[in-house]
Amino acid sequence: MIPTRKFNIITTMVRVSANSSSTMSLTKKKKSLLVIKVILIALFVLLQIYFIFIRTYPTLDVEVYPNTNPSPSLVGKMKLGQTFVATRNGLSRIEVMMGTYDRVNTREVEFSLWELRPQKKLLRKVTFNASAVKNNLFNTFSFSPIRYSKSREFYFQFTSPSSTPEDSICVWLNMQNIYPKGKFFYNEQRPNQQADIVFRAYAQRPIMGELGTIVQNNEGLMGKLWLLVVVLVVFEVIQIALFIILLNWFFSYLVKKPVAQRVE
Repeated sequence: MIPTRKFNIITTMVRVSANSSSTMSLTKKKKSLLVIKVILIALFVLLQIYFIFIRTYPTLDVEVYPNTNPSPSLVGKMKLGQTFVATRNGLSRIEVMMGTYDRVNTREVEFSLWELRPQKKLLRKVTFNASAVKNNLFNTFSFSPIRYSKSREFYFQFTSPSSTPEDSICVWLNMQNIYPKGKFFYNEQRPNQQADIVFRAYAQRPIMGELGTIVQNNEGLMGKLWLLVVVLVVFEVIQIALFIILLNWFFSYLVKKPVAQRVE
């Protein structure tokens, strides 16, 4: 038999040892969670930098709209085209409003993009079936971005040698000459009446690059780069602060979670 006094001393020592072990375990846990928290915050900041400075997004560059008249049917040796001048680098998509005469067409159609100066040069070409054309809507033609497209003159064109009057498509036109920087071409010739194909051109741009373009093209508050940068910084700081608050709440829950102890 162990005397009561001696037993109490041993019990107290075991408890102190357990508490000490528990404290050390909790401290170690806090340090580990702090390291993880710092890493997560750093990754979040790097992710924000990537989204703002590196990742690119489709940005509307040129728009000719609305539509007023359909073009002649695209048949045989006919060529329907349009010139335009890009205002941004990274030209990557052209959307053209097209018509199907409310029927299903089955012939192959070719879309091609050309650079006109210093000499005409084919840049991109896409072949598709007319059955994929959406009637009276914008149809998208995407391609790898053209890095230095700003201020360059381009020409896109449609051909469909196998199409017939009963199995063909058309493009929509605006007959009011609303786009002075470009021209509609019929069989590579200017028609007597000025017109433009109804289309939209997009460029792949990072957020910071687009802010510079906005400043150049606007006056007043929208023309002040420092103001836009301040707004962007405040927005990012708020996001980071909210992320840190969320992390603190989550890690405080983990720290308060009891640590199981075994006494032998």
